[in-house]
Amino acid sequence: MLQRFILASALLLGAVLAPLCSQAQTATINKSERGRTTTTSVTPLRQGIIMRNGKPMEVQGKGYAPLTQARTFPNGSTLQPNGTLTVAGGEVIQLNEGDRLDLKGNLSRSPVEVHRSTTVSGDTTGIGKYLTQANQMNDRLRLLQEKQRVLQLKNELLQKTVQKKPTDAELKKLDADLARLEKQLAAQEQKKQ
Repeated sequence: MLQRFILASALLLGAVLAPLCSQAQTATINKSERGRTTTTSVTPLRQGIIMRNGKPMEVQGKGYAPLTQARTFPNGSTLQPNGTLTVAGGEVIQLNEGDRLDLKGNLSRSPVEVHRSTTVSGDTTGIGKYLTQANQMNDRLRLLQEKQRVLQLKNELLQKTVQKKPTDAELKKLDADLARLEKQLAAQEQKKQ
């Protein structure tokens, strides 16, 4: 009997949770970040090197090609493929997004505007409702576990009747505990509706 009760409780809990799990997946959160290089100059860079997406890129006509080997400029500066610029005096500078080098090796810094956005889509109004339902199910589960414990004690007591007769007080106490738990479960069911 106890095994049937546990199995029925597990099936009931699974039947209640299954629709909640499938509905809870309708809300999605998307985060995006994109950057745009702003220039103070009206004319775009037609020759040289620009940092794009964290990599030094050679400007070739209308396209870009990644810098694959170190390049030395006429002013003595050397640019590494990882974006590290060593100027003629020995100073090492890490290039940032949007920084530009002309063909002579002169560095021009450009600010980068970074746009960040977070989009929440789907049914987000039901999240609070699902949390409330989850709390109610947790309370119900706790009551069912208590009921299971009391039924197990009663079962053990009744099995001892073969050896010795239980006292009426013990049986009445267990029956009173069961009745109390049944009332709490019934009240919770009515509140739910």
